[in-house]
Amino acid sequence: MKSKPVLLNDGFNNSHFRSKSKRSDVARGFGDYAFLTLSKHPRIVMAKLKGGFPHVAINVPVGAFNGHAFDLCRYNVAMARRTPSSPTGGFLESETNGRYYEDKSLPIAREDADKSALLKRHYPLGTMIEVLVVDELQLPEQTTVSCYSEDDFKIVKNILEKLNVLWSIRLVSPPGEYNRKLKYVNEIQLFIEKAIDDPIWRGNGLEYDKV
Repeated sequence: MKSKPVLLNDGFNNSHFRSKSKRSDVARGFGDYAFLTLSKHPRIVMAKLKGGFPHVAINVPVGAFNGHAFDLCRYNVAMARRTPSSPTGGFLESETNGRYYEDKSLPIAREDADKSALLKRHYPLGTMIEVLVVDELQLPEQTTVSCYSEDDFKIVKNILEKLNVLWSIRLVSPPGEYNRKLKYVNEIQLFIEKAIDDPIWRGNGLEYDKV
């Protein structure tokens, strides 16, 4: 997992980032993070599956974060309407909401005590908590990939074998409707094949918000 600055340094350009959120991430002070979530079934993933665009879930073990800097945010960084500059003002700081750091427009939990308080309060409620990883995170062999169809399972298996990656794969029921569309599948497979065959290729702007 890599943040925007790391990807840019690796030669990717802005077309590689999600168009609907990349500007707000940076404007709100979160541009240096790679984003993960504790939610098993984020609403945006459910919406994209319903629309027919294939997705998988990459499940990262907790041990991958040992010794690595990360913050937690209980708000949707890209979509939250309240910030300190909005008419209603920003969200209040607290041990369960997090606190404002640097140029952040939303409170985050950085200290262990605040992380524990935020998780204890919001995780049981099903709040979508974002895990904000500084710079990049190496995904270990214990990583697993959850696939929502047998055909997706076969594609992922082929990718991991070609890359000699030892992650586990599992077939699970989709979290709602999955209207898998062949048009999108073909576009994704062409993208993947090109990326594997040409390691210095930096993408063609394929993005699920534009299809």
